[in-house]
Amino acid sequence: MDLEEFKQYLWDYSREINENTNKVFNPIIEQFGLTTLQFRILMEIRQSGSHTIGSLANEIKMAGTNISTMCKKLEKMELLERIRKPEDERVVLVILTQKGKEIVTDIDQVIIKKISLYTKSESEQTMNEIIIGLKQLNRLLQKMGQTVKS
Repeated sequence: MDLEEFKQYLWDYSREINENTNKVFNPIIEQFGLTTLQFRILMEIRQSGSHTIGSLANEIKMAGTNISTMCKKLEKMELLERIRKPEDERVVLVILTQKGKEIVTDIDQVIIKKISLYTKSESEQTMNEIIIGLKQLNRLLQKMGQTVKS
């Protein structure tokens, strides 16, 4: 395979995977009154336990002002709250409320159920190969993203 063909596959499949991911997960997330980005924020906070706005922005790869606005909206929805770090009250953390934990768990369960419906006929080896391929693709894209643009 030449580089032009590889580039075309990379471009086409990246776009298709993104579109199909949105097609599968957005309707589930929207049933719970959230956007995909809001859910990503809640999932990131659940995985880490807490975040500052800056660390959350870094993980989500968005500007801090945008994350702050999103967090204010999620706070109004009573899904997260801001607390001051006990050791240093200048530092404000965002954490999930009980309602936030419950909604993330509920969405997660629906997603797992959907995935299990479509993967039960797949072998563990096939699923591992998919993960290996995704990791390789991600590493390649990371390398490409670190190089100087030409």
